[in-house]
Amino acid sequence: MRGRIHRISANQHFVHAEGGVYSCRYRGKLKQERQNVLRLAAVGDEVDFAASGAGEGIIEKVIPRRSKLSRHDAFRPRYEQVIAANVDLLVIVHSASNPELSLLTIDKCTVMGQANRLPSIVVVNKTDLGDVRDAVAHYSRLGFPLVFACAERGEGIEELRAQMRRNTSVFLGPSGVGKTSLLNALRGDSGLKVGEVSPRTGEGRHTTTWVELLEFEPNTWAIDTPGLEFFTLWGVSIENLAEHFPDLAERAPRCKFRMSCSHTQEPGCEVARGLEDGSVVRARYESYVKIREDLIKKRRELG
Repeated sequence: MRGRIHRISANQHFVHAEGGVYSCRYRGKLKQERQNVLRLAAVGDEVDFAASGAGEGIIEKVIPRRSKLSRHDAFRPRYEQVIAANVDLLVIVHSASNPELSLLTIDKCTVMGQANRLPSIVVVNKTDLGDVRDAVAHYSRLGFPLVFACAERGEGIEELRAQMRRNTSVFLGPSGVGKTSLLNALRGDSGLKVGEVSPRTGEGRHTTTWVELLEFEPNTWAIDTPGLEFFTLWGVSIENLAEHFPDLAERAPRCKFRMSCSHTQEPGCEVARGLEDGSVVRARYESYVKIREDLIKKRRELG
């Protein structure tokens, strides 16, 4: 049978198929292949499997992916960790406040989307706690549609639903910004556990503890993810970082040292000229510099 993985817990893969939900494990041959990668399959993958008992099955083949969202593994950073497979849209979620809006975090998410060739939208939740429209207005100009929402009041939900319709979307953002609350609002229930923001740190507490694929309309799927406090950019290097900032990449060919310009100190840099005349958003440039510094530091650590 052909099915799709909705959740992975330890070595159990919960596969949804026409005949129901099956708790599956790998066939022996696949186990050997699995030794060469961290995970042979991810949530969202399609698999061929054979039923082996009541509600149980054996995965015989993982179907090649058409897309994925990845990061470095937290414990073995040289390995790729696929967060979700076969996705069409990256939904970047942050809150207007509680926790405080971080443009750097949003920019890291847009870079992840660009690196994985995924269209992205930016959702600002908890708009009842603050007005940040001016601070994020540049995203829509850069090709990242903006949705302003308040999950508690139901505001922005239909607009978000329209963006996601007939797609598989993956929700990405820090803990506490309201990813699960938005999904509950989209589903019209409160079935998913929602956490609170720590009054001591102002940061979100983890509520979603695993990646899970949810269907809330026919042929419309969403993948809920834990808050990504361990934030790395698989496939992004010091050399290609600017390519994943579309607003910088379109200027780079006009730099004086276009093959080697880091856009941080070289004379004749077109990005620097854009900063001077206001055509490059300073907050985006600052995010670029910070991410680049982090990549330099990581390369030194890994040797």
